[in-house]
Amino acid sequence: MNENVAANSTVPARRSRLQSVMYVLRLIGVNFLVFAVLAELVSLVLVHLPNWRSSRPNYHLNYNLFFADINPVFGVWHRPNGHYFHKGGCYDVEYFTNSYGARDVERSLHSSQPRTIMLGDSMIEGQGLSAEYRLSNVLEKDTGREHLNFGTSGDFGPLQYALLYKSMAAAFDHDLVVVGVPPDNDFRDMSPEWGKIHHAGRYRPYYADDFSIYYTGRVNPNAGEGVWDHIEAFLRAYLASYHVGQFLYAQLYWREHGVYSGYNDYTDVDLARMKRALEDIKTTADAHGARAAVFLLPEGNDFARLHQAGTNRLGPVMEQWGRENGIAIKDLLPEMDARANGNYRSYFLPCDGHWTAHGNRVAADILEPWLDETKTTGK
Repeated sequence: MNENVAANSTVPARRSRLQSVMYVLRLIGVNFLVFAVLAELVSLVLVHLPNWRSSRPNYHLNYNLFFADINPVFGVWHRPNGHYFHKGGCYDVEYFTNSYGARDVERSLHSSQPRTIMLGDSMIEGQGLSAEYRLSNVLEKDTGREHLNFGTSGDFGPLQYALLYKSMAAAFDHDLVVVGVPPDNDFRDMSPEWGKIHHAGRYRPYYADDFSIYYTGRVNPNAGEGVWDHIEAFLRAYLASYHVGQFLYAQLYWREHGVYSGYNDYTDVDLARMKRALEDIKTTADAHGARAAVFLLPEGNDFARLHQAGTNRLGPVMEQWGRENGIAIKDLLPEMDARANGNYRSYFLPCDGHWTAHGNRVAADILEPWLDETKTTGK
């Protein structure tokens, strides 16, 4: 009898401990919920400030990323016939892709008229701008000559330009290929050392020491369509705190790594890779009876370094190398700086550093007479 009473007396104690644990868990859950709500409210205020310098929620679910590592030859590319909403701190635009994945109108493979292929990264693609304001469209409107845009975002560098040109773009009739090279990130996009940290797990081509090409990761035609990708798409579309977190991470990263200028901080290995990629592009152009022209595209840090230290290591080196190797090369930095009247920042979107419509317009004004000259002189 006494033993039964003793055994039963432990039940309330066990329930009491369970209730205590549940109470603590509920308390933690409620506090987390309150914190999350407050963080989201504060983030909503931040991302809608007029001078917010990062992305914002666009309240449209983009389950398929605008660019993903889906091409077996050059890695990152757009899905065909795509539609994507992109909202930043200073822009709200829609992107469309054609049947072969370029952010461009539909183009025919064959044409009896002279045409230009344009290669590059997000600066050529026109991130943050409606298509009519980007460089290729401005050049096409000014000259009446088709400029087929094969630029893409997503850490896309000169080796990938060369592979895309050879495997896809060169199939379109053209007599000129124009390559926009932003040294600020193009050197790093070809660096396996940089890629181990910043492109880990991604499917990407690199030059080996002997300039053979190898790939990291595995190509996945369904990249960007996994469970986590869908979760992240929801967070990106609807949560302001997601974008504040991205901004804070970027700020901490660049504070740790310092200010980089591709025009000045490159290495001999960086330069050798760049030259090889441009040689590969020229080889493909020659095989298709086309000329190759390259322009160096300065970014904000390159202008700042020019003003602070008066340095531009890369421009003269590349222009001289181009003359020696039959590749017309134009450095935009000196002339764009001269036309800026001390306000080079007007060339760039304040929230992410890509060209504004004004920056594209000034670049077109410089490039048009130079490209006309290369038609006759080849230099």
